[in-house]
Formats: sequence, structure tokens, C-alpha cells
Amino acid sequence: MTSVKRIEAGQYSVSDGRFIVKDGSSWYVLKSDGTSDFGPLPTLALAKEYVMEGATSLGNHNLASKHGRRQSKKEFNAYLASEAKNGNTGPLIIYVLLMIAICIFFIVVRGY
Repeated sequence: MTSVKRIEAGQYSVSDGRFIVKDGSSWYVLKSDGTSDFGPLPTLALAKEYVMEGATSLGNHNLASKHGRRQSKKEFNAYLASEAKNGNTGPLIIYVLLMIAICIFFIVVRGY
């Protein structure tokens, strides 16, 4: 089982040799050689979840606030990236196809 220990504020050590580091408002999981393993992640809790389980989940944020909307977007992007890294590209493909469909819809509606 993987464990996480605090080194100092904004820096955590993982028992498998990786590190969790805060840079600005985001968290990154770094390999033992200092290269990026995964990130950016919006919260330390998501970084720990990624280290423990290899994926991130989507949480509930207060979408009424600007901060909550921003955190929700960052968390969704981290979720898509973690799924793609684990070999499950389905959510990413569906998201891209949905964005293409929305763009085509607005092009047709505007009559271009």
C-alpha cells in the first residue's frame, strides 16, 4: 500500500519514490528523477487519490462561485487525463466528439 508523508508545506513524499509538489495553485505528482508523472491537479486530495489509486474522481464543487467553477474545470481535465494515461481513452474521445458536435450545431444555426 502506498503512503504519503509531509516533508514541508507544499511538498509530500510518496512511499514508492514519487513526490507531490504544489506549484502556484496546482499540485503535481513528480517521479523520483524530478520529471512530471501527472498534473496539474486542483487539490492535494486529488493528488493523493491519484498516487493511491492511479486515477482521479470528480467531486462536488460550489458552481455558484467563480472558484468552484474553476476547480471543477481543473478537476474534470485531470480526470480525462488520468483516464487516458491509464489506457481508457473513452471519456476523452466522447468529450472531443461532443465539442465537435456543438461547434457544428452552432455553425448550422448561424447559417455559415
